[in-house]
Order: sequence, then C-alpha cells, then structure tokens
Amino acid sequence: MNTITRRAALQGAAGFAALGVGAGLDTAVAAPAPATPRLDLADPVTALRTHVKMVGSTGREVVYSFMRLNLYGDLGTGNFVPLFTMNNILVDYWEPKENDSHEMRKYEVGYYSAFDGHEPLEQFANPITGQTVPIHHFRLGPVPRLYTPTGVHAMGYTPKLLPIEIIGDRVFLATESIESRPDIARPGETNYTNSFMTMSARVADIADPKITSAPVHLQLQNKHKWANWMRLGNRPGGTVARGFGGKIPSLDALPPAVHAGARKLVPEIFDTKNWTEFVFEDTEYLREKALKQRPT
Repeated sequence: MNTITRRAALQGAAGFAALGVGAGLDTAVAAPAPATPRLDLADPVTALRTHVKMVGSTGREVVYSFMRLNLYGDLGTGNFVPLFTMNNILVDYWEPKENDSHEMRKYEVGYYSAFDGHEPLEQFANPITGQTVPIHHFRLGPVPRLYTPTGVHAMGYTPKLLPIEIIGDRVFLATESIESRPDIARPGETNYTNSFMTMSARVADIADPKITSAPVHLQLQNKHKWANWMRLGNRPGGTVARGFGGKIPSLDALPPAVHAGARKLVPEIFDTKNWTEFVFEDTEYLREKALKQRPT
C-alpha cells in the first residue's frame, strides 16, 4: 500500500506553488494584461486616419488586397442557388494630401472560378436556365477617391461610413452603399446597389504612429441585379455575394492558383502603371458585345 509522508506532501505542494498551479495556493500572481491604447474616435481627424489606415494607407504607398466572393442566385422564393466564386483583386495607390486628406487611385479586377473552388471559368453553365454562356470578367479603374475629415469624395458609388466601434482589442468599421442609378447596359431601367463592408484591425496597430497601413480582415455582402452577361433578362431576383479577405504584401502573395487565373483572365492588374484608360464593367460589356456582333 502506497503512503504519502507529510514531508513528501509538503515538497510536492512547494513544487506546484513554484509553478503557480497549486490548488488553493495564492502564491502565483498573474501578469497584468497590457492596456488597450485609447483612440478618440469623436475627433474627425482621428476617425479619418483610422478609416484610411484600415482601408488603405496614411502614407505614400501601394496597397494590395484580395477577397474571395461566393455568389448565389436569389430567385425571390426558396433557397439561394450557388453559382460561382469571384476572385477580387485590388491595387490602390495612396498619397497623403494637405488639410489631413488622403488621395487614392483604385484599380480592381475580378475573375470567376468554380463555386468555392479555384478552377478558372471562361464559360458558365447556369443552373437557373440550363444554358451555358460566356463569362464577362470584372474590371474597374482607375477610380480616384479623396478621403477628408468631412467625408469621402468618390466617382460613382460612395460608401457611407457607419460609426467606428471598438470591441475588445479590435476596431470595427462598417460601410454601406444603398444606391440606385440608371442602368447603362439596359436603357430605361435602374441599377440598384446594396453593398455592405466590414473592416477589422487591432487597436494597437491603429494607435501606432509608425504603422501607416494596418493589417485588416475584410468581410463583404452585397445584392445586385443579374449581371448582363448571365442573360437572365428581367427575371425576378438577382445575385447575393458573401466575401472575405484582407490586405496582402504584393500580388506575388496571391494564392498560386489565383495568381495563375488572374494572369490568364485579367492580366491588366499586373501592369497598373500602364493602365491609363478608364475601364468600367458595363461599358466594357457593351463594347465587347458590339465587337462580337460586328459583321466579319
């Protein structure tokens, strides 16, 4: 029969106390947690710098971002129908200006791959119609945008900033675009945009004056009419997107399959210095459609 002597018990208790794990022992003192830096988000300049650090940079630099968007068909009734995934790549040139303003020049592309996969698609077998149609990949830019303490000045859709929130040790910034304007590709009709973005970064990174571009987590939802190239006409419903991503150090940091797909389908994003002519998705679609219909 094993017995524990009083001396052995005391020695064991002392050992556990030294490790700070002895039951009922008060010898372990937890190190105080580092204090979360304070941000005066009621100050317009601080709020602006927080926004710019998250979406881009307060310095003069190029910021690269990558998002994956799973797209679903919303028919107005029943469940969403999985369609495809967009690989969304952004290259933004940032430059600080006077009066606490920051200028950005945006280039953006998106090519489609198999739903929740990486196989690039050049044609799409539409599960709603049963038709297979050629895909028109997304290109937009250069788009100028100016961020100021009194608001964002943009060409086209202008995201509205919601109040910045601090939860735990992270900053959350949500934006929304709920807008409508004439549909370029379908004269007489209206294009509706409902887009919602949430950015999240560490409070410590935002408060650190040495950091000009904070690492962020990006999350997106949007609802749009059917894309023109899908050939769904005036069928009720539209597409719903659910996206996620963040900043990356360069385009070389894209996942290998995405890098290869972008090189093949939207190579313009790798040469933005020579991308000088403004490109817009709807006008590009109409131009390509007209070229295909031109008699040979």
